[in-house]
Amino acid sequence: MLAGTSGNVSQGCNPNDSVPAEQIRNIAVFATLVIALFLLLHSFSIGPTEIEHTTRESLQAINNFAPASWRAPRAKVTKVTALFGEENEIYEAAIRTHDEHNRLHGYEMKVLREKVVSSFWSKPAYLLATLVDELAKPAEVRTEWIMWTGPDIILLNPQIPLEVFLPPQDFDDQVHFIGTHDHHGLNTGVFFLRVHEWSVKMLIEVLATPKSSPAVLEHAYEKDKAVLEEVLTHPDWKEYVLYQPRPWWNAYQLGATEYESGRGALLVHFHGLEGDKWSSMSHYLEEVGSSNSTWSVPLAMTNYEGEVSDYWARLRQAGRLLDQAERNLREEGVEEAALHLVDIAQYEADMEGEMHDAMDGLKAAMGITEGEKVI
Repeated sequence: MLAGTSGNVSQGCNPNDSVPAEQIRNIAVFATLVIALFLLLHSFSIGPTEIEHTTRESLQAINNFAPASWRAPRAKVTKVTALFGEENEIYEAAIRTHDEHNRLHGYEMKVLREKVVSSFWSKPAYLLATLVDELAKPAEVRTEWIMWTGPDIILLNPQIPLEVFLPPQDFDDQVHFIGTHDHHGLNTGVFFLRVHEWSVKMLIEVLATPKSSPAVLEHAYEKDKAVLEEVLTHPDWKEYVLYQPRPWWNAYQLGATEYESGRGALLVHFHGLEGDKWSSMSHYLEEVGSSNSTWSVPLAMTNYEGEVSDYWARLRQAGRLLDQAERNLREEGVEEAALHLVDIAQYEADMEGEMHDAMDGLKAAMGITEGEKVI
């Protein structure tokens, strides 16, 4: 086309002669101006429908360019685990038991396959990286919570949504970490961590502890657990930490045949079984993989909804009592009873009896009779 056009513009030129570069540039500029003028004139005749169509196409192009993970709303929870080192078929199978649960509820599961730092710090480092990755996304497409789950956990009942355990709306800004206890203290086999700036700063504190407070690690058997527990009980962090009953979502296999929860429970954690661990895990994997497994039970047929509702109701009642106590701190025994209830609510909210005893003690100190309404 350029050769034919140049022959028309420059009469008498030999077709075999090359076209001067300056002439080609002039033709290109002229063509560009003609096209621009045509588009400008055409724009005045575009109707509202055509503009709307063009806008939709442009937005779709932009949307297609954005990362896929930023385009669709995410599930409220993302699971994170780690499995690296020597190949372990039982742990691999245990991780696969989450597949149906993830499919039913839309959960993503991230598996760390390589050490990112030396020793046992890969776990908090990977959690921190996952948090930062989520916080870098627009708020409307972020996951809201991260559930850490160890590879020695088998998902038993895929019909239980994790959201049932998360704080209701009136607790949204008050809880950033949900954990469980055993007789050794905090158990880190499973826990929930809110996707929030608080969690980022807390994990940075955890990773800094070996340098800032090396004494914490001296006699610790599970060093990452010891450091996390040390940080979470510090006054700077403990205000946003809650503990829930362990059998809800961190139930232990206590021996070769003894399980501390029952049919319909979310999962089983093979914690500290020693020699019985592999045979017991293999037994559960066979049961869960069976087509007639009895572990899968609809949420409505379990005690979860009622027990979880009662748990948050107790915390609300404790909050109302403490608000009332704040107006009566000068009365004898009120401040001491209030501080005791605060400690119980922070460290033993998972213990129904202790919560009721602490609330009854504060009521007695304030002279609130049984049945009297707490304002």
